[in-house]
Amino acid sequence: MLGLIILLVIGSVSGYFSTKAWGTGWGITCAIAAFLLAYLILSLILRSLVMRRQMVIQNIMQDAQNKVNRQLEMFNRRPPSSVNAARQMLEKIQFDAIRKALAELEGFKKFYIWSVMLVRQINTMKIQLHYQLREYSKVDELLPKALLFDPQSLAIKLARMYKNNDPKLDKFYKFKCSRLKGENGAFVASVYAWIKIKQSEPEKALEALRAAAKTSDHMVLRENIDRLVNGKIKHYSNSGFGDTWYVLALEEPKVKNQRQQMRAF
Repeated sequence: MLGLIILLVIGSVSGYFSTKAWGTGWGITCAIAAFLLAYLILSLILRSLVMRRQMVIQNIMQDAQNKVNRQLEMFNRRPPSSVNAARQMLEKIQFDAIRKALAELEGFKKFYIWSVMLVRQINTMKIQLHYQLREYSKVDELLPKALLFDPQSLAIKLARMYKNNDPKLDKFYKFKCSRLKGENGAFVASVYAWIKIKQSEPEKALEALRAAAKTSDHMVLRENIDRLVNGKIKHYSNSGFGDTWYVLALEEPKVKNQRQQMRAF
């Protein structure tokens, strides 16, 4: 908000003095030019500061992934006596990294006064991290304050609406998700279709999948359309999306090795 105020002041001052010197036409032109130039400079500065902190977060997550990979290699050489204990160990590494990343995200607060949209962008990142921690109440709290454009965020929103029995789920999918194309559209449509099947509405599931198939030839999409067309509703599966699907925690993998089980970054 402060950033917008400063930009308006710069534009107004430039327009005022330009009008007095060269007339109304040049005054308006200079006001717009000054506003856009100041906006560009402010955006570049803010982007640079944000990217530095994002790099810190990325390094935290990458370090954790490296630790997980090294631990998995040790398990491959010497299988653990307890798979559950091993899984908990790897999960702890992951969760510790996520909490550190969330702490780093709090550092963005000092930039909020410069950009209203930045708040929503950071909330979108927080949603995905809190979701991995299974802190669903925090996810629900942040969802109305986030930007939901990427497929994973949209899928999370659908998952939470399903879990909360939100009657607006179909409306949300129609207006926010159905326009996605390619692999993104295939994934979100498949999530929605899974939900519709659970809600005993396979016809809506098939409709969504067929619409997504107009812009995507994804294997999972094709296979699930065939299953629904042939009445094999119980065989519907999104497992082909791998971790992207399982991170939604809507179902557990039937068969998974330790590396698949712990990978979430």
